[in-house]
Amino acid sequence: MIKKCVLAVTLCCSQAAVANDYFSLPDQWNSNTAEPLMLASADDGGMTNLATETNNIYEERLVTANKLHKYLGIGSLGAAILTGISPKEEDGPHEAFGKTAAALGIGAVITGLLFHWEDIDLSNGFSDPDNLHLALTTLGTLGMASAVSEAPAGHAGPGVGGAISMAIGIKMIW
Repeated sequence: MIKKCVLAVTLCCSQAAVANDYFSLPDQWNSNTAEPLMLASADDGGMTNLATETNNIYEERLVTANKLHKYLGIGSLGAAILTGISPKEEDGPHEAFGKTAAALGIGAVITGLLFHWEDIDLSNGFSDPDNLHLALTTLGTLGMASAVSEAPAGHAGPGVGGAISMAIGIKMIW
């Protein structure tokens, strides 16, 4: 197998060397500047740039798996911030934002595990940014969920700690 690969590479290189000796290429082909491909248009007789044509063909999708994961995480962090600044009333916005932050965090962790499973490699430990992101954001979600389950008793510590952990985990990948 290796002999066949070496032979194929040798033949390709020798053909390129022979072709270079016997054939000349236009000067602009040897320059390092890339120019967009120009195509003639049959309907108006004008020229059109292929680079601008292909940009219109592929439109960015509104919702993707990665965007869903990202927006759930950012939404969880935003709801956690709103939880911290909202008035602490029974059945008020503080409680609603806290539950929302925990629910969005759980959604972000689940979508992260589903859509980025191949990025998780524990052989590198926490020196791998993906592993550290996973650990910090999961810890943050657990802190926020713990704060929701402990409320109205002392729940500020896990809630604030979870929000900080989530913020660090999100910021480190940007």
